[in-house]
Amino acid sequence: MKDISIATGVSNSEPSLPAADSPDVILVPATPEERIESIKLNSVAWKGPLDVQTYIARENHLHQQRLVKDGLTCWILVDRNQPEGKRTILSSCETYKKKALLAYDGQVEDVPTHGVGSVYCRPEFRRQGYARRMLEELSKKLDTWQMDNERRDQSLFTVLFSDIGKNFYAQYGWRPFSSSHISLKPISREEYDQAIPGIKLRMARALFAEDVRTCMCDDEVLEKQRELLREASKKSPGAKVAIKPDYDHFVWHWAREEFYADKLYSHRDPPVIKGAGDDTSKVYCAWNRNFGETPKENTLFILRWMYNEPTSPSDSQVTAEAIAAILRRAQLEAHEWNMAAVEFWNPTPLMQKAAAMLDPSAEVIHREKSSIASLRWTGAEQGLGKDVEWFWNEKYTWC
Repeated sequence: MKDISIATGVSNSEPSLPAADSPDVILVPATPEERIESIKLNSVAWKGPLDVQTYIARENHLHQQRLVKDGLTCWILVDRNQPEGKRTILSSCETYKKKALLAYDGQVEDVPTHGVGSVYCRPEFRRQGYARRMLEELSKKLDTWQMDNERRDQSLFTVLFSDIGKNFYAQYGWRPFSSSHISLKPISREEYDQAIPGIKLRMARALFAEDVRTCMCDDEVLEKQRELLREASKKSPGAKVAIKPDYDHFVWHWAREEFYADKLYSHRDPPVIKGAGDDTSKVYCAWNRNFGETPKENTLFILRWMYNEPTSPSDSQVTAEAIAAILRRAQLEAHEWNMAAVEFWNPTPLMQKAAAMLDPSAEVIHREKSSIASLRWTGAEQGLGKDVEWFWNEKYTWC
């Protein structure tokens, strides 16, 4: 899963190519060989510090993760007149079937959804309408794709994360949702050990993979998350949806970081600290290290926060201090792994308060171009109304 990016480029039109609106242009699942070819093509945009073969190995490694192993589809736009195995890939993308939750009128239902990623059109074929045609066809197919044995005949929503702003994908139904973040600088061990004037923070506990599973993903915790959605649906009308914050999501992100760490930092032990927590206040987070093309692009992302909503001012202060302590531990981890920043998405007022304890100049940045969380809602056609709220719109949902 990668950011969605359709770069602009100079068209190099070829007379043999079909027009984008031709009935001969179709969107089909790629063969295994065509999937590899599409990866080679889009490697120009997304391989980062890896060579092409290593990039293909990364994609195959991620494909084997439980989150996407049985639900990944590579789609290619082709001319139906060309034989399979010799088809020219005009445009391509990937979709990933995921578990999701729907809350409506006091009831919570398990539903499937799809994440869309790796949208790519090769430079010589750009500005000819192929990406547009692909998305038009894809939006139709995803309504019923992989819905066999599901309770519903059609999906309710799909998501993507745009790196080309808020307007392009909105044309095809993927409406932009809240896309903001706070970024904090890494700190050294010496800075971490120093007290913050006027603030006394407990030391956060480092979480390993099994700790994250226990504290954030066991059956009891996930049931409490369902209950939060149920209560929210009782308090206000309209559908509420969420990508299920299950353990498989974290494992996928960690598989990605561990692959990079093995290739780029083979002299080091693998990154085993996967988050931090405060057991006293029951505040936890999971994170991953994202390795960019240059060290300046390396970012430690908080994938997911979990805490109980405070019920009093004193509880609010305690929770904010716990979040601050965890963020401080994340800043240290970022420094130790040569990350340029710690970033977490769509911060609540409590998270903003915690960040200000560590850096009074920290501000909420509203993204206008990169990683724009976008959701295409088709629930209105199934009697669920036109309005939908996206709960837990955090980095773990990224695809």
